[in-house]
Amino acid sequence: MELSDAINNRRAVREFTEKPVPKEIIAKLLHAGAMAPSAMDAQPCHYIVISNKSKIRELSDIAKDKNGALGLGAKFAEMMKLKEDVIFHGAPLVIFIVAEKSAWNKLDCALSAQNMMLQAHDLGLGSCFIGLANSLNSDRKTLHSLGMKSSQEIVCPLIFGYPKAQPHEKTREPKIQNVIE
Repeated sequence: MELSDAINNRRAVREFTEKPVPKEIIAKLLHAGAMAPSAMDAQPCHYIVISNKSKIRELSDIAKDKNGALGLGAKFAEMMKLKEDVIFHGAPLVIFIVAEKSAWNKLDCALSAQNMMLQAHDLGLGSCFIGLANSLNSDRKTLHSLGMKSSQEIVCPLIFGYPKAQPHEKTREPKIQNVIE
């Protein structure tokens, strides 16, 4: 796949088949993430890979409880009451990019996430950045159960899987605020 095709055609996917993501594909996603640039080449990103369905469901339920308490508005409050997995959308693979708490590390993790999502698209997988999962950062017990240090936080929660359908294409134009020549 050409890079421009990957950039222009990759879309957030929130509906997946039951097919698990093979370990070889997971290794390619992690390698793509590790190849991302980072400030001062610090490479601060660490990866927590979760393919256990019951663990994913448990984390979804915890995140729903945390988000329900945040007062995100009526639409989100109703979503958090649903029984289905409205956080990870039934994805067969969740990868948390974690790092020590730092503004620079957040940027580096975002670069890693973009590499991983583009690699996923190239491999026929769907992916999505799940911002609502960041509510898990307020539950140190849960983070500890994932093997995280108290100095770390989840920066980029990502889901991956084989899409049930391809999202429709979109066109976007840059919002140029100013050009200084």
